[in-house]
Amino acid sequence: MPMNEPPLDDLLKLTRNRYVLALLAAKLARQLNEKMNAGLMEENGKPVSKALQQIAAGKVKFIYPGAGKEG
Repeated sequence: MPMNEPPLDDLLKLTRNRYVLALLAAKLARQLNEKMNAGLMEENGKPVSKALQQIAAGKVKFIYPGAGKEG
């Protein structure tokens, strides 16, 4: 898979800004890494790449704190 997959422009359409995207990807990557280390998932890729792919595919829903709006 190319390094720029999924494209940053596509990911930024799903969040308000790149900082929210970075926080969301980091949190999800930590969760995926814990599952990999516990043997609950196969280790066929890097957790950050998997997290970004899941965000781009719309598999992750998140709500902005205080606003009650989905991002």
